[in-house]
Amino acid sequence: MEKSSEKSSSVPIEIETESDQMDTPGGFLANSCRRGRRGVCVSVVVFGAIIACVLLAFTAFASPAHTSRNLQQVLIVFRHGDKNPAETYPNDPYANHEWPDGWGALTKKGMLQLYTLGQRLRVMYRSLLGDKYQSKDLLVYSSYADRCIMSAQALLAALYQPGTEDMFIPGLAWRPIPVHTIPRHIDKLIVAKAPCPRLDRELQQAYLNFSASANGSLDTMYRELSGYTGKNIASVLDVELLYNLLEIEVLNNLKLPEWAKNYYNNRTRELAAQSLALFTSNVMQRRLRGGPLLKEILTNMWMRRNGTDDRKMYLYSAHDLTLVTILRTMGFTEELTRPEYGAALIFELYTTAGGQDHEVRISYLNNTETNVPHVMNVKGCGEPCLLETLFEVWEPVLPQDWNSECLT
Repeated sequence: MEKSSEKSSSVPIEIETESDQMDTPGGFLANSCRRGRRGVCVSVVVFGAIIACVLLAFTAFASPAHTSRNLQQVLIVFRHGDKNPAETYPNDPYANHEWPDGWGALTKKGMLQLYTLGQRLRVMYRSLLGDKYQSKDLLVYSSYADRCIMSAQALLAALYQPGTEDMFIPGLAWRPIPVHTIPRHIDKLIVAKAPCPRLDRELQQAYLNFSASANGSLDTMYRELSGYTGKNIASVLDVELLYNLLEIEVLNNLKLPEWAKNYYNNRTRELAAQSLALFTSNVMQRRLRGGPLLKEILTNMWMRRNGTDDRKMYLYSAHDLTLVTILRTMGFTEELTRPEYGAALIFELYTTAGGQDHEVRISYLNNTETNVPHVMNVKGCGEPCLLETLFEVWEPVLPQDWNSECLT
């Protein structure tokens, strides 16, 4: 917050105000350049030169194709907010810790994070959405998990704040907005837990390949962690789950046991990120795990392009694995990442002047404290990135018949 400062009420009468200078012959600049006031003159000239340079740079770097674009639709996949740990281990000194609202629940901090994201999206897309919620404009999907549903609700509370005339209880600046959930056992879009035998085989093979590449270098870690935790730690997935718990305990100012200090480090953090990446370690995994959501996003934009979908925004309240999966399915496989709470992947559909071309701009908000999204360039799509080109670039990872492909 900005601090207010008091200005002195005593102003020497000899000092001219800016309006006085503007009224004298020659104007402000001419008067400032009189003898004895050349310092002011130089400052004004330099300041003017800076403004001119900024405007010139903006003009030089702004693409004519981008300045005439009209935003048509926005689709956002975001991670839930800060949460309590989802599980513990037998020797955890905090196994009986009373977490507010229980294991895996969204915290008050997490609620605030997603409310903040909603405020940011409101600023970014108010001109698209208007001031009032209309069901035809928005569709919200969420994972089955309570923390995702509640994260979506917190975001929506900021995205749409009703005016006084729209409040159903005087003074309550909130109105209900539908959040559609997908049962875990049939979810192909967000958590990808719908039965898919081929995905199961591919993931098992990915774990075997990872273990083979490690050449036994992790066996000592697994053995030691199993002894310390009282739980069988036998894979990189087990390490990831343990690291997630230790991280949450640290964030909640709980002192880790001495042994854990040797494992809560960059090495295990990288292993946790590697564990998330193993779910999309080859093209087939990306096609069957991330492809359905990516295909839906493209299809929604295509229907908007053809005038068969009037919706202006789609929201998907998801998990860290969801974001990693779709990013890697899009082709961003070079770096390992663990998305922060409230991270958001944004797809924007634009029409150019005349409405002939439809461009897609993709950006990423690292967390709810980030103000400016990072623009992401899809390899092979070019700039501007046309919607038709994205279908071609991503064709290998867009399933045609997910059910039948899962059975082969």
